[in-house]
Amino acid sequence: MNLFPSGIAEGEAFCNRTEERKLLADRFGDLTHTVVVAPRRYGKSSLIRKVVTENNIAHSWTDFLTVSSKKEVEQKIGKAVAQLLYQMAPDLKKLQLNFQKFFKSVNPDFMIQTLGASLTIHPNFEKNVEIDEALMGLDDYAYELGKKAVIVFDEFQEISMIKDHKPIEALIRHAVERSKAITYVFSGSNRHLLVSMFGSSDRPLYRLCQTMTVDRIKPEEYRKFLDEVVPGQWKETLSAEAFQKVMAVTECHPYYVNGLCRILWRLKTAPTPEKVTKAWDDYVNTNRTSIVSDIFSLSLNQKRLVASLARAPAAEVFGKDFSIQSDLSISSVKQVLGVLVAKDIVYRDEEGVYRLLDPAVKYYVLNN
Repeated sequence: MNLFPSGIAEGEAFCNRTEERKLLADRFGDLTHTVVVAPRRYGKSSLIRKVVTENNIAHSWTDFLTVSSKKEVEQKIGKAVAQLLYQMAPDLKKLQLNFQKFFKSVNPDFMIQTLGASLTIHPNFEKNVEIDEALMGLDDYAYELGKKAVIVFDEFQEISMIKDHKPIEALIRHAVERSKAITYVFSGSNRHLLVSMFGSSDRPLYRLCQTMTVDRIKPEEYRKFLDEVVPGQWKETLSAEAFQKVMAVTECHPYYVNGLCRILWRLKTAPTPEKVTKAWDDYVNTNRTSIVSDIFSLSLNQKRLVASLARAPAAEVFGKDFSIQSDLSISSVKQVLGVLVAKDIVYRDEEGVYRLLDPAVKYYVLNN
């Protein structure tokens, strides 16, 4: 098994998140709808999948990354409803008998064959109630069965890019706030857009959900994880110095901890700090095109600010000293910083210090 996957972490590859797992499981239990907020590659999807799996919760997962129209949103939601219906009630013959009791404006296609069964639902687009009625019908059905389920809407911020997106958001709100058996989870890779959808008073989804922030995994949790898996890989333990070097260069960023450890795992013996440094340099330079892809599209002033924060993270960024350091006017710093924060290139840590979010970008900028 790959203990350090580049994608979803499952089974033995999943590291910690004990508090987050308990919180999310509790929210599923009491139907508290949640917006999961975290930068890209922090493990949001792995966390959600872990909780629904280990708690054996019926769920559907809908990715809105490619949607460009209301019709596509309707089709994806219709597919999610069909998936959950089949999970909760695989006997489609029984479901067929009372389908219209729960879905008055939804037309189903039932296919029952010797080797299996399938269900496709077709909302009535002309009535313009397809999204909320399909979701509420599913909820009514689950409630009558005495079952709970979870619907995950991933890359949900993409809906805000559709023309006339507010009516879509309003239909979703209408269904979500009436839910009696289904918990909704909204997540995405653009925190700025996602927070705006649920935190702006002029948006239909305003204050619909509780927010859950996913942070980086703490070094001590990575230490526990590695102590469990290292004996099966090397005869010797991973030294404290080598471990500290892994944590330092990756800055505990989950995606890069996995990426670096995948390389280290190929070594025949436990790595020294020097080998960790060499592996990190190889990793960044091998993947430099994808690592700095977001930087290529930045303006000259934005690149200057990125370089300045790579050299010296700062809390006081709107004063004369930082203006001189970054070779930008104070007004330019304010404008550029807002853009970089919105793009998840720069973040402000718990101590109020502005830093580059991506440790690989930082390393590349400082060494090239």
